[in-house]
Amino acid sequence: MKQGLLITIFLSFVIPSLAQRSDTLTCSYDHSIHFADVLTPSLLITAGSAITGIDYLDRHINVPIQQWTQSDGHNRFEIENYFQYAPLAAVPMLKLCGVESRHNWRDLASLTGGAAILSFGFSQGFKHLIQEERPYGGVFNSFPSGHTMTAFMGAEILRREYGQNYPAIAVAGYAVATGVGCMRVYNNRHWAADVLAGAGFGILSASLMYWLAPYLRF
Repeated sequence: MKQGLLITIFLSFVIPSLAQRSDTLTCSYDHSIHFADVLTPSLLITAGSAITGIDYLDRHINVPIQQWTQSDGHNRFEIENYFQYAPLAAVPMLKLCGVESRHNWRDLASLTGGAAILSFGFSQGFKHLIQEERPYGGVFNSFPSGHTMTAFMGAEILRREYGQNYPAIAVAGYAVATGVGCMRVYNNRHWAADVLAGAGFGILSASLMYWLAPYLRF
């Protein structure tokens, strides 16, 4: 199911991109680094790392939140396995529907693909480096949350491409991404700190690609 969805998203970018013959990165988008764009992911990553790494914070933030979310003994309903891709899938779908984005198809495919690669690198790298145990025990790849990272990466791309003209799209993307993070905790798959860091790394992955874009020849 996941592979099929990713292939669909990939093709929705590639087919129009092949037909797009105009030069890339000729848009008027401001690719420079702004303090506000750095502050949000930095705070999220710092908060998640501190809670994970400092035992006092772990015991007084991670553990109580996990106990509270699991106190009712609910069954898992892991819709976030699918919804993590919703913001990312919305990027080409909106463009196919005629909604104006900030970049052409070819640039958008390059930016999204690059962000996905960065996100995957952050996710796998830190999972192997930190080796935080999952809340349910026995698995040591909890930090950061990959689902949350994917969702927030897509939400940040939505914001950058459509948010200026359509603020509701940006709000919706971030609302879905936040829901994905909450569901990872609710389903006992991640600690709250994992979700905070995942959100930060997801935003950072997209932001880094937009900052680097003018210096890369796609």
